Amino acid sequence: MQRKRVVKERVVYVLDYMREGNPLDRHKFHRDRPLIQAVGEDYFLLLELTPLSYNLDFFPEDKIELDSNSSVKVDAHISYEDLTSVSKDNLPKILHKIVLEKEKVFVEIFNKAEPLTLKLHALELLPNIGKKTLRIILEERKKKPFESFKDIETRIGIKDVASILVERIIKEMQGGEKYYLFVYPLVSDENKRLEQQFIYVGYIEKLK
Repeated sequence: MQRKRVVKERVVYVLDYMREGNPLDRHKFHRDRPLIQAVGEDYFLLLELTPLSYNLDFFPEDKIELDSNSSVKVDAHISYEDLTSVSKDNLPKILHKIVLEKEKVFVEIFNKAEPLTLKLHALELLPNIGKKTLRIILEERKKKPFESFKDIETRIGIKDVASILVERIIKEMQGGEKYYLFVYPLVSDENKRLEQQFIYVGYIEKLK
């Protein structure tokens, strides 16, 4: 897997920790040694990490700083399909936690998101937001900027904004999208063969 440019996560959350390694992992060096699967909070990169000590234990939702004093080493970027079943089960809950922690940034997306083309607005890529709901959002944010998820839900009449955002993030992680609002996309050999074109919008990076 390759990426269009090098981006790095500062903080990740543990999705799954395999003390004995993962015998099904496509990386041979992960099959018989401790392995962590994690998700980053800035670009939503999916990563495999190796603990720097066999004495360390990790649990889902643990927050790890990837600085010079980090207790882990980043080994590889992985795709959604590389995640274990445990990681996939934990992913929505952990993404929900990240979205709530970054509520101010995500609210600003509702305030500042723009059209991607003449016919498609960025907000229309979110689940449950069609032309009618988009029109209401644009009208309401002209009157007064949104201040919170609750404010958006009350004024627009949609439910659980955080879950809507999580659903979109997971869809982008799964790949095959033309526009990536949040997730920094992987470029696979298959994408290259198909000459698949995609656009990284990167609202979190722009507004944080």
